[in-house]
Amino acid sequence: MPDVSMDFEQMLIDEAKKRKAATKKAVQPDLPVALSPGKLVAFDTRAVIANLKVLEKASERLVAEANALIIQTEDEKVKATDLSGGLQTVVKKVKKQCDDFLLPYNKVRTVVNGVKKRITDAATKTKDIVNTKIMQYKKQEEINQAKAQKIIDEQTKVVQKQLADQAKELKITTPKIKPIQAPKPERIVRGDTGASVYMRKTWKCDIVDPDKVPMALLDKEGAIRYRLCLPSKTLLDNAVKMGERNIPGCKIYEKEKPITRSA
Repeated sequence: MPDVSMDFEQMLIDEAKKRKAATKKAVQPDLPVALSPGKLVAFDTRAVIANLKVLEKASERLVAEANALIIQTEDEKVKATDLSGGLQTVVKKVKKQCDDFLLPYNKVRTVVNGVKKRITDAATKTKDIVNTKIMQYKKQEEINQAKAQKIIDEQTKVVQKQLADQAKELKITTPKIKPIQAPKPERIVRGDTGASVYMRKTWKCDIVDPDKVPMALLDKEGAIRYRLCLPSKTLLDNAVKMGERNIPGCKIYEKEKPITRSA
């Protein structure tokens, strides 16, 4: 497997160089880079936190203005619109500050998760293949056990009949043979390292004809015993968007929501 740690280091170094060239006048310092292969410096959040605190103070000022806001004239309405735009600008700036800071680390995370997925997918697929083979062997053990049990039961009947005949001749009570159980396969297959594999049985339900599925299961009195289907808010909203205005059991209404666009 290739040494991906070198890729992480180089990626962080490249991202730091790009950021340094693009933000020479910015308050933020260079992003941390790896000091040695496989070792990544902890995030230095001081600069980005400093920038965010500036925005936080601006936000607090705008919030105070918004709380004291009273709109009674056209000018106050225009001022309120600017205030809403200012708050939206703070939201966008905060999001950009955080996204820019996390970008190189998100790229590293993508690389790491890609390698992790390849390894875990391959291991999981192989494990499933091994488990399938174990279970096939276990199934064969169960078949062999059933065959052995059948032979034991048949032989027991023969011997029991012979004992019954002898007891009849001797005019004594026929002795009963205790049931003989063929060895059953172990329910849990155990390895030498402490690993184990076992079968877990669960009931499942697959829909084969959606139109025939009832909304609920009823008891003998006709009351709902178990509800199978619930109304879908997403599907109902889509139906209303497409023009439906009368759906039984639903309240359909129009709701207004102000949207802010900052300069």
